[in-house]
Amino acid sequence: MTRNATSAGHEASNAGWLDLHFESSRPEYEAALRAVGISKGWSVLDAGCGSGGFLPHIAELVGAAGSLTALDLAPENVEMAGALLAATASGAPARAHVGNVLALPFADATFDCVWSANVMQYLTPAEFRQAAAEAGRVLKPGGLYAVKEFDSTSLQIRPIDYGIFTRFMAARMETFRKKGVLGTDCGSRLPALLEDAGWKIVRRRGWMVERWAPAGIHTQNYLRDLLSYFASVAADYDLPSDDHRYWRGLAGAPDRMLQSPEFCYREFFTVVVCRLEGA
Repeated sequence: MTRNATSAGHEASNAGWLDLHFESSRPEYEAALRAVGISKGWSVLDAGCGSGGFLPHIAELVGAAGSLTALDLAPENVEMAGALLAATASGAPARAHVGNVLALPFADATFDCVWSANVMQYLTPAEFRQAAAEAGRVLKPGGLYAVKEFDSTSLQIRPIDYGIFTRFMAARMETFRKKGVLGTDCGSRLPALLEDAGWKIVRRRGWMVERWAPAGIHTQNYLRDLLSYFASVAADYDLPSDDHRYWRGLAGAPDRMLQSPEFCYREFFTVVVCRLEGA
């Protein structure tokens, strides 16, 4: 199994990885969720919930009069999400399901909002359109479809050598192209992809997560894992021998970079909120 993968085979999507990333980016992630416009009393589906990082905040937004449903393809993620929902004291009815965003196990017109975070990167263009169609099917008339995605073209980790990092990311994007999936650079393409799938854009916004030295504990924990992961996959990429040597050395001593006064981490993601045309 690929490192940091779930039992469903999706890389960088197991609970440990997701929780580290979420805690490092929590303020921006929760602000982005609030910007969707979820209201009290709504029924919301988190489609591709992972380990459930967004669920407590969604429960807070819908309140006791609302309802919350979580769905993920990996049973171990659903188990964790279910436990998190059980511990959430919002009073809203909540449930967690194993299921696929390509064939949602819910009746037509069930939800006021479908929220889907960091899921589309794993899908082919045809699967993206199918997932978007399924979201439209389970939404009530006029309901909102809110999609969050990473755009790794803006990822920066300083003081990693710029050339080394650029060559690594180019090789990484090529692996997604070969698989035929949208990949981690798809965030800024979401509006066009959704419009092509028949959705009307209500709002769109990009968010920068930026952390400078001295890095906080959550960012340090996340970056240690991220750098180790990058080093492990770099070994399979067609890179210069000096680049391979650099990644091996960085994996063995990540704190040297994390404690550098020049440390800076930047990631960029987008959230697109839309309705079906004519809704």
